Formats: sequence, structure tokens, C-alpha cells
Amino acid sequence: MKNLESNSTSANRVTRHRKAVSARGGKRVEVTVPANDAMLIKAVADVLRSGGTGARQVRETLHPLLSVPKARTGKELVEFLRMSPLARTELDIERDRSTGRTVEFD
Repeated sequence: MKNLESNSTSANRVTRHRKAVSARGGKRVEVTVPANDAMLIKAVADVLRSGGTGARQVRETLHPLLSVPKARTGKELVEFLRMSPLARTELDIERDRSTGRTVEFD
């Protein structure tokens, strides 16, 4: 019986902690990385969590390396769309021009 109460209490504490983190704007993330990189990922998370200049520097350094650059010209946009998995798919995107349906408000 004591073990059940202990598990319930622990679960409540975990739930309260996660709600508090969420209320402060945090987001719990679980990732699988090579063992050699685990400490690096934890260190990056610590810096980002602490905020300030260090967090800004980490974001500025990693963002260009990890994100897809935004298309700045029409030519880049067309190239991006041509590389899309849907590029060779025929889509029927004709607009429905019906008048809709009648809705009764009570």
C-alpha cells in the first residue's frame, strides 16, 4: 500500500513541476542522440534555459546551421516548390463556389 501512495505522490509532483515549467514558457523535449553528444545537448539546453547573452549567441550560431533558409526571390521560391515531395502530384485545387448551407439559430 505504501508503494502505491509513493508512486501517486511522485506522479503528482512530476505533474505539478511540468505544469509550472509550462506556465513559465518552457517545453519538455526528449531526444535520442549518440552517447558522445549527450553532454553537449544538455549543455546547450542549460544555456538556452538560462537565457541572456549566452542563449542569444547559441541561437544565432545554430539557427543558420540548422534551419532552412527562407526564399528571398521568386526564383528561390519556385526552386523550393520544385524540390517538394508534392512537386509531381496533380492537385485539384478548384474553389467550391456553392452558396453554402442554411444555418438555423435557436
